[in-house]
Amino acid sequence: MRNFLRFHKDRNEYYLTVEGVFSTPYIVLTQTAIFTAIAIYFGLNEVSLGLAASFPMAFQIFQIFAPSIIERIPSKKILLGFFNSGRFLWLILIPYLFAEHKPPEIFITVFAISQIFAALAGNVWISIVYDTISPERRGKYLGLRNFFVSLMTLLTFYSFSLINDSVKKPYSFLFIIVATEITTVISLMAIAPIEEKRSKRTGTFNDLKIVLSDKNFIKLSRAYFFWNFVVLMAAPFFPYHQLNNLKLPMTYISYASITASLLSMLFYTLWGKLADEFGHKSVLIAGLSIVSVTPAIWILMNERDWILALVLDAILSGVGWAAVNLSIITLPMETASTNSPMYFAVFSALGGLGGMLGSIIGGPIARMFNQFDFHIGEFHIFGLQVFFIIESILRYLTIPLFAKIVTKKYVTPSTLFTNAISILSGRQAIRIQEGTRSEVVIGRKRVNRWW
Repeated sequence: MRNFLRFHKDRNEYYLTVEGVFSTPYIVLTQTAIFTAIAIYFGLNEVSLGLAASFPMAFQIFQIFAPSIIERIPSKKILLGFFNSGRFLWLILIPYLFAEHKPPEIFITVFAISQIFAALAGNVWISIVYDTISPERRGKYLGLRNFFVSLMTLLTFYSFSLINDSVKKPYSFLFIIVATEITTVISLMAIAPIEEKRSKRTGTFNDLKIVLSDKNFIKLSRAYFFWNFVVLMAAPFFPYHQLNNLKLPMTYISYASITASLLSMLFYTLWGKLADEFGHKSVLIAGLSIVSVTPAIWILMNERDWILALVLDAILSGVGWAAVNLSIITLPMETASTNSPMYFAVFSALGGLGGMLGSIIGGPIARMFNQFDFHIGEFHIFGLQVFFIIESILRYLTIPLFAKIVTKKYVTPSTLFTNAISILSGRQAIRIQEGTRSEVVIGRKRVNRWW
């Protein structure tokens, strides 16, 4: 514990990290191939799977109600514990695992309600981080926290994959769900010691007018809406293609996840340092540029070339999503004019709405594409792989929307990557001096190009 604690500035940071680490198994259960396997076991098809997989993002729209709840409840950590307790709803599914008839409606309903709780918890968590972690420390701390979360993700997903492949169904799913609930209890216990630093104002619906009149923040929220719309169109069908079309063992998929997690562990700390030095927007655009490539790589995800596709996808996903996941939390904090939770609620709600619409549209499209497959010579192409190429193009088209956001710091991706290489090679980062400030966006000055 002492070695783990020394990485953190204070006990609040430490317990926030512990809470995140032991919340990770629930994220693995609900947002990875493990979820897809359980959903298929309950009989979900492409359309219903796409709809259900969108819930973690789509139900962020419920965050719009979180500020008024925070206003009325004196303790944010009690609220966080209450909303995180929604994870226990998964226990309802256990009897149905052994039933002859496994109604998809029960699975979808339980998952939907639990994700509403998770969405409300997200706003409270961000508010606690905003109150607890200083602005100049956020990038470094969240990079550190995500390092340990990535390590837990690696261990959890590999363990769950082994259970899925080696234990007979439905006992495999039983063990996975029970293990998730045990770690949830530990995460709830970690919340209690956090010393709350109550902000002067928490935000009510009166703040909604202020947020909606903040043109720069609305630009960011609009960009997040379109990004989630595009991503959720195809996101549920990457693991579906591996499990349903290629019949890959879960353990093989977990090897790729382990590789991605290891890279994320390295790059979370790197991106955190770069974000504090050169701006969270710089890191976000760099990350978006990387993860927009990954769907196109899936053209290789067939019976002959799937190993190469897994390796390339794992490398780019580990590096790119580390940047995106880090800066998508910190950039709204930098862009918001006040500390009102309504800012984060609007941001998450619009993102969730985009994700929900993307999933609704993506399900039928994926089902249509999945009916086809063809050969070019000896190269086998599934219909979903064509859909993934389209997904890659659409991701790139959303990046300029984020480039329009006005931030205190910004450098081009080329400058950022140069500094990333310098840090990885053990050299000092190239600090932005007054004489080179043409690379930086200050105040209302913008760059004309994002590439």
